[in-house]
Amino acid sequence: YEGEQVDEFFEGEGFICFEGGNTYKGLFSEGRMNGEGTYTWADGVKYEGTFTKNVPMHKGRYTWNDGSVYEGAIQDGLRHGYGVFRSGTHPISYTGYWCNGKRHG
Repeated sequence: YEGEQVDEFFEGEGFICFEGGNTYKGLFSEGRMNGEGTYTWADGVKYEGTFTKNVPMHKGRYTWNDGSVYEGAIQDGLRHGYGVFRSGTHPISYTGYWCNGKRHG
């Protein structure tokens, strides 16, 4: 871990590399990813947006290795609410509502 600490907790801005190669750069509060940040999985998939107690929440952007992108509402790490998905490999897009990671409506 590189960044600010208060007592034993990661606090403020920081960067961490997890076992397995996943990384997070952004804000921490009481040792947890909390606030704006970027989480990148070892395979290159990326989430940029808001975290609440280590979980992607509220609003963010997922980018997959094939160039596909989702931007919009997030709940518990899933596409949930209003958002836009664009495929990186096909002329496919969806703008509308999502429920638990699936198109809804």
